[in-house]
Amino acid sequence: MPELCNIPLTYIEGVHCAVDFSKDINGDDVISFDNDAQYQLLTYNIPVGKDRREMTLYSVPEGELVRTLRTFYGRGGMLQKITAMLKGRETLLYIRYENEEDAKEKIRRFAIRNANAMIEQIQQCTDVMARLFIDYYRDGDNMDYHAVIGTAKQMEAVRRKYRGEDACDNSGNYPSESIEGDNRMLITMVCCAEGHPSENFRYAAEIMSNHIEKHALAALRKTEDFKYICAEYD
Repeated sequence: MPELCNIPLTYIEGVHCAVDFSKDINGDDVISFDNDAQYQLLTYNIPVGKDRREMTLYSVPEGELVRTLRTFYGRGGMLQKITAMLKGRETLLYIRYENEEDAKEKIRRFAIRNANAMIEQIQQCTDVMARLFIDYYRDGDNMDYHAVIGTAKQMEAVRRKYRGEDACDNSGNYPSESIEGDNRMLITMVCCAEGHPSENFRYAAEIMSNHIEKHALAALRKTEDFKYICAEYD
């Protein structure tokens, strides 16, 4: 993977690509990158308030990051965000918040958009639904938020196999594929905000879970004993 130069936190207003920073800019007011071409692993540090936070990006295609990286500088030359097109999808690497209120509002808006994208996928299920699970997880910089559908037929199979009602309330017993939004962007949004990432993640997860419950369930074909179950897993 070609080497990435440091990205300055202040620069000329506008959108710039990686080659615009062909000469390393030294100092504290930069975002520096360290990549491992063998394992396609990228680590970089970002400013969060007065502190620094390390970010990790996995499975970065060789050369793609440098070729597609874009930096966005606003008025006054302040770095606003960094993106890259990775595996055909725009990936947010960094976002700058003005303050705590700005961070919460932008995370809230993203959480609603993400939930809407998941709702669209959930509502494509035309089978009678017995369970809708929301599973979420956070450990270090590893975060996950997804939905799992349990149809009525699947629940009957679970009940026969495990001979107990408790098994029906475990998403791991259902063969349905996970339904996800943009977990990579979720990680970046909550990690770039001040405060502990776990608390920021729970804030976003609660918004998404409530939005899905409010806007997805009414349109579904459901059993009389349907359950909407949100749980944090280990």
